[in-house]
Amino acid sequence: MKTRVSILVILAMVTFGIAPVKAQDHPVKFHLDYNFSFPVGSMTSGFISNTSSRGFLGSVTYDLTPHWTIGGQFGFQDYYQKYPRRVYNTDKTQQISAVMSNSLQTIPVMARVEYQPLLSSQSRVLPYVSLATGINLVSYNQYLGVFSNQQQSTLNFRAQAGLGARMSLGKTGKWGIEAGGSYVVSPYNKFGVKDLNNLNAHAGTYLRLQ
Repeated sequence: MKTRVSILVILAMVTFGIAPVKAQDHPVKFHLDYNFSFPVGSMTSGFISNTSSRGFLGSVTYDLTPHWTIGGQFGFQDYYQKYPRRVYNTDKTQQISAVMSNSLQTIPVMARVEYQPLLSSQSRVLPYVSLATGINLVSYNQYLGVFSNQQQSTLNFRAQAGLGARMSLGKTGKWGIEAGGSYVVSPYNKFGVKDLNNLNAHAGTYLRLQ
């Protein structure tokens, strides 16, 4: 009987004592970054080559171990380019003299894994490398003057490799700042454009939720 009571006491200690500690050892964080994007590859060939300063990244992450983190990432980026006035063929018999503008918006939703080589006990500045993969909602509009000439929304594959660093702030370390870069691969195959690949630089903040 005493043995059973001892086992129950130990189980209760594990459930109500150790579990909260474990939850603290595996924090959930929310990240929000400003993103600057540089088109590369096929995207820059007569489509959109202008850099985009209109973007953000958000993510929710969970620390599996002191070195490995998993989570979900989402974002938004707005690309735009205007070309000089020229004559365009609207069909076989009609032409129009107009300024052509290409407008492209991307909304990625991805699963993410991250490796952090150093521990928080070793340094306040923690470098990391990351991989992410998922889907990319692409919305494209082409305008001749003020009139929409082509419009299409597609769902495409997207993969991303990145690196960066974070620095915790405050006495508790529940929040901090971060900065990094990434390379994105995103096949497209529309309007003569094979891909929407791009390089990115981002910076922002994170908050520990748990």
